[in-house]
Amino acid sequence: MKTLIKNILLENVVEEINRLETDTVLLVVDHQVWSHYSKDIILEKIENKKVIFWKSPDGEKVKNINDFQNAIEFFLDKGIHRNAHLVAIGGGAVSDFAGLVAATILRGISWSVVPTTLLAMVDASIGGKVAINSKSGKNLIGAFHLPTNVWICARFLKTLPELEKSSGMGEVLKCCFLDYTIYDLSIKKAPLEIIIDACAQFKQKLTDEDLLETGVRKILNLGHSFGHALEYIYNLPHGLAVVWGMVLVFKVFGTEKNINDIIALKNALDIPGKNPPWFNKEFPIDKIMLYLSKDKKISALNSIDLVIVNDIGNAVVEKKSFDEIQLALENNKDELRKFTL
Repeated sequence: MKTLIKNILLENVVEEINRLETDTVLLVVDHQVWSHYSKDIILEKIENKKVIFWKSPDGEKVKNINDFQNAIEFFLDKGIHRNAHLVAIGGGAVSDFAGLVAATILRGISWSVVPTTLLAMVDASIGGKVAINSKSGKNLIGAFHLPTNVWICARFLKTLPELEKSSGMGEVLKCCFLDYTIYDLSIKKAPLEIIIDACAQFKQKLTDEDLLETGVRKILNLGHSFGHALEYIYNLPHGLAVVWGMVLVFKVFGTEKNINDIIALKNALDIPGKNPPWFNKEFPIDKIMLYLSKDKKISALNSIDLVIVNDIGNAVVEKKSFDEIQLALENNKDELRKFTL
């Protein structure tokens, strides 16, 4: 199955839901999004379908086992069947969460996404990786379950907080290192809608080639192993954590050109902040290594797959032992502590 990615207007959301070939729709909607757009997405206009509505806590708060169980039991209690269709309306955390609900309820039902954040539009809603978090780390309880549709509406970005926009730009920056077309559009400051479309199509292409992430799709994890650790340690927005995760990879395993490229792209994409979260503090090697040891990208008990960038559009996956990573961080910790972009 291939996901249909389609640009739509806000007023067409209900129209697309009406086209779904089902008599039962499960809605999982971010409560912050609903507070802004409930008058635009009029549920009463969904025709000839049973609509079951579950309002989600915002952001990463929803990605826990208790809310997951609550949502599952809520929908089962209302009465659903295998041909029901779930629609997620929200950012990346909501689509991660709702996709896992769809993947597991009744052993799996179809689902679609209306991404409402930049990060979700360029990355999280595409590719079928769905998950909730564990106490041990991010996205450790999950599945692969492709959405039927991703309906992208740029109107949602008008009410997106600046910090969330910057977080989304962090994922765009990552894509710039993986694909020259996205790099060129970003450096030349093309309209955001065009950049979003290029990122979405690029991720779908890799997903079509490698759904279960055993080969080429692994390059999309650039910056994520260190990034997820930094996200937890410093409570950073995901996309910004990925940016600083890339910086760590580039500083200890990359080149000066990598750093110059990230500075140029960061400026072109208007991503704020020159100081890393560890600036002028003790560099948290032990905490980083603890999170790395529980990361999904572990390829053996003592090693992990890291994405290394040789040049724009030329990324490779290299297996690095934990001892090798720890030694590299130790050798660079004094420089890292003072480093700024």
